[in-house]
Amino acid sequence: MSRGRLILLAAVALLLLGGAAVWQRLAAERDGSAPLERGTAALMKGDMRTARVELMNAIKVDPRSVAARMAQARVLVALGDGAGAQAELVRVRQLGGSIGKTRAPMAQALLLQGDADAALRELRADDIPAEDAALAERVEGEASAAKGDMAAAAAAFDGALRLAPRDPATWIAAGRFRLAIGDQAGAIGAADGAVAIDPNNARALTLRGELTRDQYGLKAALPWFERALAASPDDMSALTAYAVTLAELGEASRMLSVTRRILALDPGNARAWMMQAVMAARAGRDDLARALLDRTQGRLDGEPATMLLRGVLQLEEGNAVLAVEALAPLVAQQPENRAARALLGRAYLAGGDYGAAAAALAPLVAQRDADPYVLTLAARVQEQLGNRRMAQDMLARAAWPQRPATDIFASAQDAGLAAGAPPPSFATAWDNIPYIRAMLRSGRASEAVDRAALVARANPGAPAAQIVLGDALDAAGRFTEATEAYEQAANIRFGRDVALRLAAAWGKAGNPARGVQVMRLYLAQNPNDIVAQRLAAAVAMQAQDWRGALRLLKAIQAQIGGQDALLMTDLARASLETGDGAAARAYAAHAYRLLPMSPATADIFGWTLLRTGRGNQQAIDLLEKAAALAPGHPTLQLHLGQAYAAMGRRGEAKLALARAAAVPGFAEQRQAREALAAL
Repeated sequence: MSRGRLILLAAVALLLLGGAAVWQRLAAERDGSAPLERGTAALMKGDMRTARVELMNAIKVDPRSVAARMAQARVLVALGDGAGAQAELVRVRQLGGSIGKTRAPMAQALLLQGDADAALRELRADDIPAEDAALAERVEGEASAAKGDMAAAAAAFDGALRLAPRDPATWIAAGRFRLAIGDQAGAIGAADGAVAIDPNNARALTLRGELTRDQYGLKAALPWFERALAASPDDMSALTAYAVTLAELGEASRMLSVTRRILALDPGNARAWMMQAVMAARAGRDDLARALLDRTQGRLDGEPATMLLRGVLQLEEGNAVLAVEALAPLVAQQPENRAARALLGRAYLAGGDYGAAAAALAPLVAQRDADPYVLTLAARVQEQLGNRRMAQDMLARAAWPQRPATDIFASAQDAGLAAGAPPPSFATAWDNIPYIRAMLRSGRASEAVDRAALVARANPGAPAAQIVLGDALDAAGRFTEATEAYEQAANIRFGRDVALRLAAAWGKAGNPARGVQVMRLYLAQNPNDIVAQRLAAAVAMQAQDWRGALRLLKAIQAQIGGQDALLMTDLARASLETGDGAAARAYAAHAYRLLPMSPATADIFGWTLLRTGRGNQQAIDLLEKAAALAPGHPTLQLHLGQAYAAMGRRGEAKLALARAAAVPGFAEQRQAREALAAL
């Protein structure tokens, strides 16, 4: 046979083979096996959106395919569509598919719709196959937790991990459960286990990022979310967590870019619209915020952040009644939410319901560290009720030059809790913590320390248990021991609550420099936290780090503006101590204009004028006014005494300095005594 003939025959054979392959592919597309294969492969890879589309095509070609519908149900569960998954599983049962194999995914679908009881009924059937036993245990843990049966949930998760120790999804679910019960250390361990098993699992990386955000701070969490998105660019949980973290960091443009990505994948995503609404409200674009919030279509209306945003927007629009409707349920749900309570009091005042306003603000006013804004608001309420004397007392507190240490928030249930029998189990932190706090608020610090120590030992991985021990030790005056408890909590979750407590405790323990370090570390990760910035500035001033304090105070001013009299007072003091007399005078004068009846503003204005050699008599007048407004405050007496001495009024100087030197625990007592001795 000639060479040419051989080549021709080979070409014909190749064409025939190619045609057969094409025919087979077309046949596979026609009978649905090809899209089923592609959808199953995408499901195994975790690409749920591709899997959903391919499986829809497979079902369209073959509506009676049990395999395609089972796979689609699992995809829909992963995407959070419980109703869709349930519909597919019902169809599987109607088509004669194994009911036992549908039990665990059906329980997941029911649980996604909030029906934990129905989910548990599915899981207690006796026909679940062995290969689904671990999944069934995991879902039983999730359903039990949803019903509040944490002991049963813990046992179920332990069983799931025994059955599937190499399944990252089981470790992730167990980690989220441990996080929910406050066992942060256990959650971290579970997340690390999931990542070790599957380093490219987006859900595991996202959980680790969320835990890192709590443990170390916002910036430290970003690389975890970025790793998750590199592994699965369309993972909704990773995108959402990333956007939330960027928003908290103040990275508005990056957050907007991520939320747009979310909306491109899921145009009706309520959480993305909510994040954009919050960003618009922060920028003062209230109309845009309302329009964006409407796009959530009410799906997040039960969440605290939504209630708060609605309340703020209604107040800004002048709708006091609607603001109350938004804020009252939030305060009932979170009675210790100070921002929500203050806004509710403002809404009641704007609506003319003065009694309700007074009741809403009362727990805030009862705090020794009540905010000047809250005290001023409460004073306006009391004026409307005709209680002039009470209003004057509140205004005097608002103008007081120094804020006391933070109190534990009071609760109407305190007396009953503290007087009742203690919780039966030392092993459950959440049962004990309300009781311990009630004891603290009732003045039983020593008993609270004993109970809190037992709870902390029983729950070493729960930051809340270590925090309540620190609170009890702080209330008992054992400040160094309190720092140890707070540091143990901070090693697991370094949030604002721990940072503020730890910095304050170091100050009380006589080491304010450590407090400065704590706040610097926290702010390095959470640079836009105004509350933390203010405390950090106060701690820096206590440690006489005036340049550091000035940087912090100017950062606060950039965020909230220049209408806060006490902020202007602090800026004047820090500017004065760093040698910028002109800036100090400008800040002090502005503070005094904002709040002329405050002893703090009168004192700083007079002291600044005296220190910079401007208007000695005016300085004396201002310092005398400050001392008259708050005669028991030693700093005001010290400044007045030094001013009298500078003017040669020795007798009056001795009297004022003696008053300052006689106050026990006064930080500048030595300076007062030296000035007195020099006269």
